[in-house]
Amino acid sequence: MQETGVDYRLFIPEYSLTAYDTDHDGRLTENELSSQQAQIEQELRAHLQLQQDMTDMEFSFRGWQRTEKESIPGVSFSLYYTSAQPISGFTIQYNLLFDDADPNHLNFAVILDGDDADQTIFDAQHRTYRYQSLHPATALTTVWRYFVLGIEHILTGYDHLLFLFSLLLIAGRYMDMLRIVTAFTVAHSITLIAASTGWIHPSSSWVEAGIAATICYVALENIWSSRHEQRWLVTFVFGLIHGMGFAGALGEIGLPPYAFASSLLTFNLGVETGQLAVVAAVMPILLWLRKKAGYRALVIYGSAAIFLQALWWLLERIGLLPG
Repeated sequence: MQETGVDYRLFIPEYSLTAYDTDHDGRLTENELSSQQAQIEQELRAHLQLQQDMTDMEFSFRGWQRTEKESIPGVSFSLYYTSAQPISGFTIQYNLLFDDADPNHLNFAVILDGDDADQTIFDAQHRTYRYQSLHPATALTTVWRYFVLGIEHILTGYDHLLFLFSLLLIAGRYMDMLRIVTAFTVAHSITLIAASTGWIHPSSSWVEAGIAATICYVALENIWSSRHEQRWLVTFVFGLIHGMGFAGALGEIGLPPYAFASSLLTFNLGVETGQLAVVAAVMPILLWLRKKAGYRALVIYGSAAIFLQALWWLLERIGLLPG
């Protein structure tokens, strides 16, 4: 369970899904499931509902996969339920299979909420369960979570980090570093906000390829040129592309309607905090190395390695290499 959503993983044994076994061979194939996905989604939407304050939460179907549970073959469905308000608890209305396909159907439910766990069993006589969180979400906990998510995203976004590192390789003074970081911050904040609020709708595949291309360019510029007075301007332009990438990651998580602006702001602040932590750790080392005789060679070979990695990502993201 999250502040505004519930990730629901539903396992149903194969023998309870015989209605979708169109060739009646006793086994569900991926083709059978795929061809009837719309019908399955409709069935799940109608008969498995989560409610908060007696209002249905928004249902979304995220996919399925054939799997086994305790040696029983079946299908695992990935569902997501969204609330417009912080979730302090919810009611599960489970009405699958009881009235038609499998009157003896049982479903064992485990609810995980941070370190807390709750459980219940649904059957034909017990179709409703109310869960109350021991630590309900608030606006404050929500914005804090998005701040932490921002930090995690930049620290685990290896392409963004490699772009930042390739920029800092040629920064000769703290003032150069400040210009670069400021340009990157302003630029990606603009497109992060624009994409998250729906002002622009960039293609995620082209954005990811564009991010890899920006790293390739900066790495090559590090090699072929020793003058970088306008690096802050290049950083600003490329930062616009990286901001769209941040927005794509944030779009996968989703922003809570009741704290949209504050969560967007704190996510961006988290990105900046993680970025500054990286700069604070790396920049003193680079400035110390810059005083050494072989620093230019380090820039060239380091940038060559960065270029090769970024080129690999680029070829993957445009489909020329397997991902």
